[in-house]
Amino acid sequence: MDSWGIDGEEYIAAVRAGALDPFGQTASQLQESLDDFDREFSERLMAMTDAEIEAAATSGAPIPPLPLPPESAALERFRLDDEFVGRLRALETQSARIEGERRALMAAHMQRAIDLPGKTSSNVQELAAMAGVALGLTTRGMVGRITDAWTLVHELPAAHRAAAEGRITVSHLRVIDKETRPLRLDAGVPATETARVIDALVDIAERTSSSRLAARAKKIVDKVLTEPLQARHECARERRTVEVFPAGDGMADLVARMPALEAAAILDRLTQAARKKPKDNPRTFDQFRADALQELLLAGVVPEDLHGVSPIKAQVAITIPATELLHDPVEQDPALQALRFPAALDGMVLVDRDTARRIAADTTTWQRLFTDPVTGVPVTVDSYRPSKAQQRWLAGRDGRCRGPGCSRPALRADLDHTKDFAKGGTTSVGNLGHLCRSDHMLKHDTRWRVEQLPGGVMRWTSPIGQVIDDVPEPAGPTFTEAPPPRTDVHPAPF
Repeated sequence: MDSWGIDGEEYIAAVRAGALDPFGQTASQLQESLDDFDREFSERLMAMTDAEIEAAATSGAPIPPLPLPPESAALERFRLDDEFVGRLRALETQSARIEGERRALMAAHMQRAIDLPGKTSSNVQELAAMAGVALGLTTRGMVGRITDAWTLVHELPAAHRAAAEGRITVSHLRVIDKETRPLRLDAGVPATETARVIDALVDIAERTSSSRLAARAKKIVDKVLTEPLQARHECARERRTVEVFPAGDGMADLVARMPALEAAAILDRLTQAARKKPKDNPRTFDQFRADALQELLLAGVVPEDLHGVSPIKAQVAITIPATELLHDPVEQDPALQALRFPAALDGMVLVDRDTARRIAADTTTWQRLFTDPVTGVPVTVDSYRPSKAQQRWLAGRDGRCRGPGCSRPALRADLDHTKDFAKGGTTSVGNLGHLCRSDHMLKHDTRWRVEQLPGGVMRWTSPIGQVIDDVPEPAGPTFTEAPPPRTDVHPAPF
């Protein structure tokens, strides 16, 4: 900082007072950089000869850098990797702050248009048209951007600030906006409760990927909504439809809105068909799935009616808590109502009670999943046919790929020995975890390393020393110690 003609201490004081560093550095990080600069500068001065000091004092000659040992290829790679991650993070922070400033600007002028006399929609359109001309965008598009910005700033202030400060990404912000929309439209939920949920989601967003945030947000929001999931599902199910959208070049997008369980089953059947295609078939995986869907709908068979493919039965992974299978009186019993926890498809899509009960009734082989009542983490399973017990246990514990930030379902991932079996690793639940093909390659073919800690925690370490602890998420309701009874409240006299 001093090399730029800026007083370092004053700059750091300004950041501590609330100013934003354009490179996303905190006051502590800036102070550390300044201390390092001062330390190195002192060492450079101490290493100078008398002649060099005289030349610097009289003619302003540059102070020579410290002699450094030759950099090895490994150290050079580490330095470049570290510079790449650090610079990318700084640019992301700058981008997030610019985006936050843009949202705040549009929201402020949207509010001005609302407060002006006359019709609000006309005022906003007039404002948007001027901005659209300046930016080369349509008026309609600018109206959408301005309205979205106003909504984010006024209805999600905590999430907006977190994104503007670079603590979460714009992707996280969009997830919070989407998942809390039903909550903000629910008149029965107090504003304080909505704010509490948004604060909780921001806290989670600072520590996880946007895809994992979406899965957790669904469960958190569902617990607060006054209208139960069953009623919302029945209402949404009435809007099921199939539509075609032209995509150009003689192509079109066929979009079907249907219950999530059936949609997942359809995709699974198409995936199984693609996996069984002949090796010499030139079609890609996605092309074969598209052809399979087309031919199944039009002719009732998959491409070429391959033996063993057409009669495929779909497989889906659905977690059904016992409380979802109880009779309806659970709704009237406050003690049982506290245990309400919806079924989940692949751990990400909430499933209504009627669908969960229907699936349970159609299941010939039961697998019981017991969860720890304190942590909610699965601890064991059993079934009438106890085959592949470890796979079932781990599928319940993991629920998804355990790679950094990945949310691919466990059904689409491989069970991997954390410590290679060939190197003495055991085939035990404490040394196994689900990894998708991509993260499997990350572990085995790159310098990333992973170890499994007690409780199924997967600790990943990047080549530049970043440490990410991937903790299994609760698969069922969790119990916490009740707060002590208040002693300052006296019963009312009869």
